[in-house]
Amino acid sequence: MDRERYHNTLARCSLVKDLEMLPYGDRTQIGERGVNLSGGQKHRVQLARALYQNADIYLLDDPFSAVDAHTATSLFNEYVMSALSDKTVLLVTHQVDFLPAFDSILLMSDGEVIRSAPYQDLLADCEEFKDLVNAHKDTMGVSDLNNNTHNQRAKEVSIKETVGIHGSRYTESVKPSPEDQLIKKEERETGDAGVKPYMLYLRQKKGFLYFSLCMISHIIFIAGQILQNSWMAANVQNPHVSMLKLISVYIIIGACTMIFLLSRSLGVVVLGMQSSRSLFSQLLNSLFRAPMSFFDSTPLGRILSRSLQI
Repeated sequence: MDRERYHNTLARCSLVKDLEMLPYGDRTQIGERGVNLSGGQKHRVQLARALYQNADIYLLDDPFSAVDAHTATSLFNEYVMSALSDKTVLLVTHQVDFLPAFDSILLMSDGEVIRSAPYQDLLADCEEFKDLVNAHKDTMGVSDLNNNTHNQRAKEVSIKETVGIHGSRYTESVKPSPEDQLIKKEERETGDAGVKPYMLYLRQKKGFLYFSLCMISHIIFIAGQILQNSWMAANVQNPHVSMLKLISVYIIIGACTMIFLLSRSLGVVVLGMQSSRSLFSQLLNSLFRAPMSFFDSTPLGRILSRSLQI
């Protein structure tokens, strides 16, 4: 945590006033997809994250599209021209007013780069670029584009003063962050789960009936195995019982136990399918009928993990 760079980044991204309006300052929790923030604030938060990383190359895809004209001008002067003055910046923009300040301009048409030159060369030699500039003047009103370049040094001086003012105005929020600002803390239990999960599972779709059938079938299967082994042990040396009768009774008992073994297996499968389907249907009904505030305060990862567990 570099506090000086942190405050400097907030000032250059015009986030000081926004943080002052948030209830817990920079400790305010942001919901899914930035539900707490406007489109312009989302853009500036992304720019602040990139600036704080202090990278060598910055690729900016129309960062002024979601902010007003005043904020766009402030971002261009303080962020692009000042904070990134010693960086390599590739900026995609439709703001023609900012073009004179760049070293090289790539003019694109139909997905292809048709010209690459400084602003003045494009304005003098390229009809497509000249038409673009004239169309912008007709739409936005005549503006002196050259003043942006000539007054850059004066603006850089004012930028340093502005940064100093903002840095003194903003103080990091020291309010304790409550556990449940927006995203509720996930419930966790420790220790033995007890019989409650099993009882909940058995209450779904005649679960107790299938469970009872499984238990009865299993008991009969175990009793059949014991009877089968007892018959063989008791009559294997009995001279009054023929070998054919001994083997026939043994096979009949085994076949009967096989029927109950199959019924036990089918009962377990049906019980699992019915209970899982019932629980999952209840989950889907709860999700589809939940208010939008639930999705704002509950991360999607938490919802997916609960669904996968079921």
